[in-house]
Amino acid sequence: MQSSLKKSLYLGLAALSFASVAAVSTTASAKSAAKVTSDKVLTTDATKRNVNLTGTNAIYTKPGTVKGAKVVATTTTAKNLNKSTTSHENFRAYRVAKTNRGSIYYKVVSYNKVYRGWVYGGKSADTFAGGVEAYTTFKEGTLTSDQKNGNYKITNAGKTADGLTYKQPAWTQYKIGKTMADTTAYKDATFSVDKVGTRTREGDTWVHVVNQNTADTKADGWILLSNLTQTNAFNEQSQVKVVVKDTDGKTIKEFNYTAPSAKGKDSNVTSDFYTTTGTGDTATTDFSSAFGKAVQAQVSGTGYTVAGTDTVNQNAAVLTGSTLTLVARKGDTAAMKVQPWAIDAKDPSQAGTQLVLSTDTTSDAAKAAKENAKVTASATMTTPFSGTAGQAYTSADLVSNLTTNKLTTLTSIVYAKDASGEIVAKDADTAVDANNKTKVDGATPVLYHTVYTLSGGVAGTYTKGGTAKALYTGVESTTTDTTTPTNPDNGNLFG
Repeated sequence: MQSSLKKSLYLGLAALSFASVAAVSTTASAKSAAKVTSDKVLTTDATKRNVNLTGTNAIYTKPGTVKGAKVVATTTTAKNLNKSTTSHENFRAYRVAKTNRGSIYYKVVSYNKVYRGWVYGGKSADTFAGGVEAYTTFKEGTLTSDQKNGNYKITNAGKTADGLTYKQPAWTQYKIGKTMADTTAYKDATFSVDKVGTRTREGDTWVHVVNQNTADTKADGWILLSNLTQTNAFNEQSQVKVVVKDTDGKTIKEFNYTAPSAKGKDSNVTSDFYTTTGTGDTATTDFSSAFGKAVQAQVSGTGYTVAGTDTVNQNAAVLTGSTLTLVARKGDTAAMKVQPWAIDAKDPSQAGTQLVLSTDTTSDAAKAAKENAKVTASATMTTPFSGTAGQAYTSADLVSNLTTNKLTTLTSIVYAKDASGEIVAKDADTAVDANNKTKVDGATPVLYHTVYTLSGGVAGTYTKGGTAKALYTGVESTTTDTTTPTNPDNGNLFG
């Protein structure tokens, strides 16, 4: 019986020991537990804190060596998540803790919020290591020519996932979702594509679309390329792909031209592209009227011209489904005058008032201008406002030129006002002082000037002998300086 009792005690102690070891496998023991010495929220750019699990360490409810830490995801699960093919299982790190043993732990959460907890991150808080590694959830690429020139519609606009656009490609940034809940209103909208890329886990292609109706950009965003329908896709049965290049071989424009006489692929549609007049030595070939207009529309604003009479642009046979390459030549340089206009800063949509140089006494604008619209430009023009004839320029181009020429500020000549508040010359008999007294009364008139500051410009096209419109906003103030600054030679810029 004594022997039996000893066996019972031995087995009981063995079972107790096994239970203790099992407990240590999921929680840290009190004796060996580490302590957290710091626990901070990560404040670096959130998009730089996307991580992937390496699979070498588990996820715990607390830093893994701290008392009471329990397993959230085993290393086996972490390895599977490392190779996941769904962006729902991307992770974001958002806290960092350090233990008294010098170990770093990051608190992470999966984008689908299924997994949240602490994972070992190495010995330095400056870089991800151990059980986590930095991860790029989406990689931007380069648009193809067709994508650049494509017109697209959302195939199934509405409330379902395949009809929605997103602020970022879906599930590639934490808590960054769709642009709107319903795109039904945009079922007939035409979009262009300006960015393209691939989700790392799925390997699918996403594009960023912008509404060609620029007044309504609410639906602009990222969408799967496969959820779009290209409305101007190349049709080899009836179209010819036209590529316009400069003399260095750089592509300027690409477009698909529909040949009216097409009768299927490989149809000879040369007559839709060229016309020939005269015979023999006097014969001349040029683009057909319709095709010439199409080409001109494509290169308009680029500063290039494409001539159908140029032999390099003449093809003996044009077939549907083929590519026709044309060579464009850069236009001549066009220098332009700049015309300054004063606009209301509160309502810049108004027409405004033309400003004239104070030295201009002969132009119709000068004769009609009030004293506060006669300005001095205290800088010498060094850089003409010029570009390739036919090329478009922006407001920013004009502002840049005037900034280079130090013409961001214009000051009016000194003037006075009469009793009714109308602007008059500073020495006019009707000029009044603060009490509405004139020189006849022995009064000294109150003098004013207006300082105009460059605020923008009107976009246009470089044209020989043309005039660009610069916009200024003015602030009036009183002055005691009765002298009028001289104008350096800005007559060759302003006009």
